[in-house]
Amino acid sequence: MRFSLTFASLLSSVFVCSAAAANAVSQAPLVSSASASSVTTSAVSTINNSASVTTGAASSSQPTATSTQDINLIRDRRLTSIISGLSGSSNGIAGWLSSLDSDGKWPDVNYATGCAAQRANWPARDHWARLLTMAGAWHGGLPGVSEYVKDASLESAILLGMRWWFDRDFTNPACLDNGGSASCPCNSTEILLWNTNWYSNVIGVPQLVVDVCLIMGTDILSEADENYCMLMSTRSYGAFARHASYMTGANILDVAKIGIDAGLLSSNESFVADAYSKIHQELLIKDGIMVDGIRSDGSFGQHGGLLYNGNYGTVYSNDVMDLELAAAGTEFSAGSASKTALANLFDGDRWMIVYNAINGVLHWDFSVLPRFISFPVIDGQATADIGMNLTAVEELGNEWMSSTLTEFGVSLKDNDLTHANAGNLTGNRMFYANDYMVHRGKEYVTTLKMFSSRTKNTECTNSENPFGFHLSDGVLYTYLNGNEYEDIAAAWDWNLIPGITVDYNATSLSCSSSQFTGLQAFVGGVSDGQLGLAAMRYLNPATESLSWQKVWFFLEDDMQHVMVANISSKTNAPVYSILDQKRYVGPLVVDEYEKVGPTTGARSVWHGNIGYVLDPQETTSISFSVEEKRGNWSSIGISTQPPADVTLFTAWLQHDSLNTSSSYTTFPGTDLDTFLSKSRQFSLQSAQNDAQVSAIYDQAHETVFAVFWNESGGSTVLDVSLPNYSEARSLSITANGNVALIYDQRTNFITVSDPSQTLTAVEISFVYTRSEKEVQTKSLVVAFPTGGLAGSSVVQRI
Repeated sequence: MRFSLTFASLLSSVFVCSAAAANAVSQAPLVSSASASSVTTSAVSTINNSASVTTGAASSSQPTATSTQDINLIRDRRLTSIISGLSGSSNGIAGWLSSLDSDGKWPDVNYATGCAAQRANWPARDHWARLLTMAGAWHGGLPGVSEYVKDASLESAILLGMRWWFDRDFTNPACLDNGGSASCPCNSTEILLWNTNWYSNVIGVPQLVVDVCLIMGTDILSEADENYCMLMSTRSYGAFARHASYMTGANILDVAKIGIDAGLLSSNESFVADAYSKIHQELLIKDGIMVDGIRSDGSFGQHGGLLYNGNYGTVYSNDVMDLELAAAGTEFSAGSASKTALANLFDGDRWMIVYNAINGVLHWDFSVLPRFISFPVIDGQATADIGMNLTAVEELGNEWMSSTLTEFGVSLKDNDLTHANAGNLTGNRMFYANDYMVHRGKEYVTTLKMFSSRTKNTECTNSENPFGFHLSDGVLYTYLNGNEYEDIAAAWDWNLIPGITVDYNATSLSCSSSQFTGLQAFVGGVSDGQLGLAAMRYLNPATESLSWQKVWFFLEDDMQHVMVANISSKTNAPVYSILDQKRYVGPLVVDEYEKVGPTTGARSVWHGNIGYVLDPQETTSISFSVEEKRGNWSSIGISTQPPADVTLFTAWLQHDSLNTSSSYTTFPGTDLDTFLSKSRQFSLQSAQNDAQVSAIYDQAHETVFAVFWNESGGSTVLDVSLPNYSEARSLSITANGNVALIYDQRTNFITVSDPSQTLTAVEISFVYTRSEKEVQTKSLVVAFPTGGLAGSSVVQRI
């Protein structure tokens, strides 16, 4: 009999949860296709005899004519979507057909299984990836391979390959997500196919399997084939019933997607309805510390405290687009809350995308790809491109009447840019839920990644990114051409990551000691949409040997300023603040003269259309090097690409006197002549830079920026020119709490935030004086948002 599991029973007890089912299957670990039906039916029968659970979706009566029409429509749309996603992968079909052996496997696929298998990107998965492409060609709709449509030889090869795997599918339920443990032990003679990484068993392989099955259809699949298709799909879907710990964020959508395709294969309306409900329950804005999913600021969290708009966020978005375009106009389409959440995500995404003007490819900022920095572009992982179909985004935007989605899709299609600012988006945005700020100028993009007691610094999983400990220590990337940091991670110095302040080599870098939650709460920023500042109080979470306070000011007229103060180190390691480490493009101008070779003692440096100038009172100097480096990708991950050779420009400050504060100004997106002019004329007053307050006054634009570090607040005095109070010569600002603020005297608006996300309100006073005589006093109380909006900026008129 064909797979006839009722949906209520499915939710109650899927194959992997039933020991009796496992025993039934384990009686014949290498069954033939002919006998697969009876074994699977035995397992299904065991499940059907379990107690059932009713849900809103499962309790519906027989499918109506409308629901049947909807299922058929969604199935047709899913087939189109799956096959269109295979474009460009069909060149190997002829070779695969000729090399498939009589058993149904390929000699060039690595079928290592169990504990001997590679954990990430399991090579055996290529077996199903090939079958999927072959199925797409057989079905029709795959460009350039029309000769294979309904080809009998291709059909036979597909079925042979499917049955080879089905006959070797694992039978121990524990191997699903506990491979390598006592319940699913390592075995050097293992021949059944499973991986110690749950992802391959729950998502990676089953999604390919169910899509192959859906394309081939029940008219072609034998009863045994269909039963195995459903068995592997429902086994994955059982992760919902088992409340598996990994069922968060993108993983929820991936598993629900498998459920939808399985429901379409079996024409089970209740299955489809339940899977869509799982998606819509997840497709909401998530509040809470380190929660996975879409956050209120448009960032995306995964793995409990990591910023992952790229990769996991991409998978999440692509799943939604695939499934919501399929469900458009049916009873299964998303409601308003889910639509709002997705729009919020795309609104955040557009700030995090840069354009490589050298090769015309859109990329994610490396700071939203934590461990995937370990892959070169050629590997086709998350560093290769943004991985989105912009036409599909635009299509869903039109369907949902969402201007946010439509604008995202339309604006990023401009591939005729000469700079990195994809979509020509300008301004400043603070992502307060994940300690991340982006500043976009007309022809550049600067991103800043920090971490706090509410977030994590990075991750090393599956041996990927073992040296990434410093990847959130105030990492500052500035993209101009968009290729500055591409494919250099294997060769660069992981202690000199752009933007960080570090006690060089004082922290051991390894996979086992790479991930930490921050130790400080006061990390965040304030933004008025055009200007911003970010502040970070840092204590090394691994050694507690280095601490500092640092502020990044993003000002008008393509000017940025950085202050470092209150540095403390318990080691003898030199302490550096890194200006940049990126590809060298030449020329290099130092103190207004072109230089070649390493230099110390510089006061200004210009390279690659970015200039750096030390404050006049600065006692330290700029050091830099231009050096060809070689690095092995295998040393930082699982890539098998050859070593990377790259010439790197690195610039840094050495903090010889830790009790002395330092500051410098950066001019991104500036040619040499403009830099020389600006660096001689800019008027920026560093009012205070110590453990209590960091404050500057941008005289040219009459704007004050200040950070009050202490919980009790503090006070600072600036020499200012006040358009509304011409007789005043100084401004004293006092706050009774730890806040960051921007005060624009031209508009009299103040923008304030609480980086610690602990305050409910703050009182701020402004006292204008001349010759110690008070001219004007103003005070205001600013109430701060709480919950999911904690840390966001509040604007008030003084």
